[in-house]
Amino acid sequence: MIKLVLSDLDATLIWREDHVVTQFALDAIHALQAAGVHFVPCTGRIFRDLPRMFAGDEAACATAVTSNGQLVYLDGELVEKVPIDHDGLLAVMGRLHDVDDSYLVVEYEGEKVAVDADLGFVLAHPDNFWSVEQALASVPERPCYKANVRVVGSFGRCQEVAAELARALPELDFVCPMPGTPHIDITPHGFGKDHGGDFLMERLGLTPDEVCCFGDAENDLAVLRHYANSVAVANAVPVVRETARYHIGPADEESVARALLDIAEATDAGRMPSFMS
Repeated sequence: MIKLVLSDLDATLIWREDHVVTQFALDAIHALQAAGVHFVPCTGRIFRDLPRMFAGDEAACATAVTSNGQLVYLDGELVEKVPIDHDGLLAVMGRLHDVDDSYLVVEYEGEKVAVDADLGFVLAHPDNFWSVEQALASVPERPCYKANVRVVGSFGRCQEVAAELARALPELDFVCPMPGTPHIDITPHGFGKDHGGDFLMERLGLTPDEVCCFGDAENDLAVLRHYANSVAVANAVPVVRETARYHIGPADEESVARALLDIAEATDAGRMPSFMS
């Protein structure tokens, strides 16, 4: 039976332009929880974003894996945190110093700031530097749990910059999550959402076969490769569809929410969900 569900948010569980979950999905989450299954948003976003994305329903997102696995919450309490190496971020800044279209963005307590960037350039490209209104000369000397590179250009250019950084800085991983979002997620090398999943699994006394995960983008690959009960939505990028063991419909047809209802019913009945048969 499934006892722990890890779900990506954007373009997986959540599909609306306002990035807020539907009432149908909220009802499915509550049905899942009533069946004794832990529901866990598993996202590159930060915990502070979640209540808004869950329409103020904090019970639906109190346990979460955020910042691509670096921050883990259990019933609203921060129980695990893994910072990005400060010297590594300084090295990223240095590599980008002479690159005109790409800048490092770091985040502290919900505030995003560009590093070694021209603030006028940042403000002139709000679609690329969303929610960034400040620029700093260097990376602050404090623990950072979320950082990315914003790229002004095509997704192909984003992938090009990520490949160049990965070759130069093997101690970090650089992932372009999805076409249409020209940014690069930065994490410690070999680190992903699976770290947070395993932390919760062990804390809750569960086994890998009791875990199910949903995703659509490249930053979901670590968790989809890690658990056998991996599920891709139909709108996922090709490598995610190839990686996942199970496949459901697209995000905008409430496919994940319908799968959650299936899991809730199956767990109540002591069996595996029908979409996994």
